Amino acid sequence: MIRSGRALWRPPFIDFVPKTKQHTIIITVKKIKDYIREHIHRVGRFFGTDLMYAIKGGFWMNCNYFFVSLCGLITSILFARLLSKDAFGTYQYVLSIAGILSALTLTGMNAAVIRAVSIGYEGELVRTTKYQLWLGAIPTLVAFTASGWYFFNGQSGLFVSLLWIGLFLPTANALNTWTAYVAGKKQFKRGFYFSLINTIISYGGVIAMLYFTRDFVWIAFGNFFFGLLGNIILYTMTLKSMRPNKEINSETLPYGTHLSVMAIPNAVSAQLDALLVFYFLGAPMLAIYSFATLLPEKISGALKSMSSIALPRLSEKNEFAVKDFLKKKLWWILLALALCAGCYSLVAPWLFYILFPAYIASIPFTQIYSLSFFSVAATLVQTALTSQRKTKELYVSGITIPATRAILLCVMLYYFGLWGIIWAQIITNIFAILLQMVLFKTAPVTIKNDATIAQ
Repeated sequence: MIRSGRALWRPPFIDFVPKTKQHTIIITVKKIKDYIREHIHRVGRFFGTDLMYAIKGGFWMNCNYFFVSLCGLITSILFARLLSKDAFGTYQYVLSIAGILSALTLTGMNAAVIRAVSIGYEGELVRTTKYQLWLGAIPTLVAFTASGWYFFNGQSGLFVSLLWIGLFLPTANALNTWTAYVAGKKQFKRGFYFSLINTIISYGGVIAMLYFTRDFVWIAFGNFFFGLLGNIILYTMTLKSMRPNKEINSETLPYGTHLSVMAIPNAVSAQLDALLVFYFLGAPMLAIYSFATLLPEKISGALKSMSSIALPRLSEKNEFAVKDFLKKKLWWILLALALCAGCYSLVAPWLFYILFPAYIASIPFTQIYSLSFFSVAATLVQTALTSQRKTKELYVSGITIPATRAILLCVMLYYFGLWGIIWAQIITNIFAILLQMVLFKTAPVTIKNDATIAQ
């Protein structure tokens, strides 16, 4: 009889096996699992990382991103086949405006909440959400003002779309703090199931609107309204099922506000490409550009999700350990990203002929845009800065990088058109990696005050 400190795991098929063989099968499966774990730990020690933690968290994070991307892909296929280039380009313009206004909704608060929750301050979920709801009046006022401008200029579609943004977006972004709490608790499996519910609600709403209408105004309504509805449901479920404690940290609100303020230039410059293309090249060209960037952004987004896994773990480490982590990992990551870019550029033509036949013109643009995968490395370095509360360095990068992107976008659009927009994005990503690495290496060492953080 084998004794163990915990019950042996039962394979899901075990009840279909004769009882005389069940015990042998359970022991064999356990040995296989232990063998796999042992070799995963060996590989992790070779690369100097907790590979098991990355696999567990990465599995659920990428499962979530897979379903989100699948729903997004289905929606994009429907857009490509049902909407005209003009309607889709205008819809993308509305989403770009929403992206800019989102910068005023304290988007950096989530990173601060992840850090706080990972060291035990769970009460920050409710406190920071109330704070964001209160300040949500600012983007609402801006959206309503902008909608009035479009009304007086006779653009009724954009007038109504801005009203949807002002009504629904600030509250949805505030309640979205549940994602930060779940990530901070390292509950990646729970986060997957919660996000799956949110994805079904939000994308289901957009697809339903697309089924009934081809008007971008009502499709925008479906996007923002059902996005809010999903976050209301998931925020309530998080409070009831996880019951956060009341502990708070006085540093979280100021730090989250700092992160949010420094994210504003980046959020504006991130949407500047769509605004410039819409105004200077037209809605149809924005549609072509949007499909050119669609798949690379989805792939890099999946890879960037690893930063959410890394942030709680890096927040627990001291600064020397984080610097050592970057020194060992960054070159491997860059090599992997280069391979991903090469593979994508080879298969892109087949993907577009199958999925988006109306946007064959996007193929050469998307092949070059695959180099934007290097933005994943920049995100990882920024995560390292965030984990160590390098506020000054984050401000420098948060201003310098967006300013560089904005200048490059304007200059290169003027001389090279849509190709200039593509290359401006790629050059900015490479510059972001170099700048943030320099900032992290030259930053003065600070000692953390949180007693719960391992030194």
